[in-house]
Amino acid sequence: MRFLFLFLFFFQPVFGMQWAFRDPALGVQTLTYFDQVRERPVVVEFWYPAERKGLRERPESDSLMVHPEEFRGAPMKKGKGKCPLILISHGHRGDRRDLSWLAERLVSQGGFLVAAVDHFGDQRKHFDMQKSIRFWDRALDFTFLLNQLEKEESFLDKIDFDKVGFVGYSLGGMTGLGLAGAQAENLKEILPLLQNELSDFPNHVLERFDFAESERSFLEPRIRGAFLICPATFPYTSEALKKVSIPIGLVVTVGDEVLPFNEHAFRLIRYLVPKKLKVLGEDISHSVFINRPTELGKKLWSKASSLRDRGPIHQEVGDFAIEFFREILQSDKLPRR
Repeated sequence: MRFLFLFLFFFQPVFGMQWAFRDPALGVQTLTYFDQVRERPVVVEFWYPAERKGLRERPESDSLMVHPEEFRGAPMKKGKGKCPLILISHGHRGDRRDLSWLAERLVSQGGFLVAAVDHFGDQRKHFDMQKSIRFWDRALDFTFLLNQLEKEESFLDKIDFDKVGFVGYSLGGMTGLGLAGAQAENLKEILPLLQNELSDFPNHVLERFDFAESERSFLEPRIRGAFLICPATFPYTSEALKKVSIPIGLVVTVGDEVLPFNEHAFRLIRYLVPKKLKVLGEDISHSVFINRPTELGKKLWSKASSLRDRGPIHQEVGDFAIEFFREILQSDKLPRR
């Protein structure tokens, strides 16, 4: 009897965690829209809790995949009521699947719905210099998407539009700052910096580009909090960063070789004062936060890191994101829009 008691005492939490991790089936579907005004496609990966009944069993995850397998096109779980929605913006020349490890955690362990956008022209498989330099189109992609979702009856009883959060990685983090109220200023004066940060853009392109539209406000009031991972900050002055009023969760790495800590992360910590902050060490690469390293990421990968390091980091950052969104999207703390 004593042995049985000890067995149940020590091992039940382990079984409980496995069951809690595996119980919510993870559904995913791709939504395709077209913004007629901007003549721009907006392709979205949408993750949600799915009905498990009738779904095939999932194979075991491999050593690099610490998130559950997705069930494409599975029916959404019934009886969930309206759920908070988390939007995701990828980095420069990335795609909507780059942070699928985080999207899947937000759904299966946090109970959120998640929508990640492909930013047309600034994607891994479709890059267009003229389109990608219009970084403000990224913010407009999310305003357009929210407008579309609010029009669709199939989402009205599933998404709580009073509880919308945002996740942005790298240039996607810069997108989040714009949606949170920061406005770009004096962009002509920072063109040399822009060229250094985004080496795809030669002088003759930048010199004739009209940045006037970029300096207006792209504030999206439906977004109640933003979780930024190694964000770029170059279009925003210290005064612009101080105008961000929604809660910010920030994850940065001291060893960021793409967006150096002192030039980007430190400015946010100093002027924006994030609600929650996680600073990772010098041995952590900028590209550790995407599912798999790009060729550039492989070249820049810190010698102290390895592919197998990203599983624990993803777990740590995923838990931190869930904690952040659960705190800021509590219904008793949110005023109606």
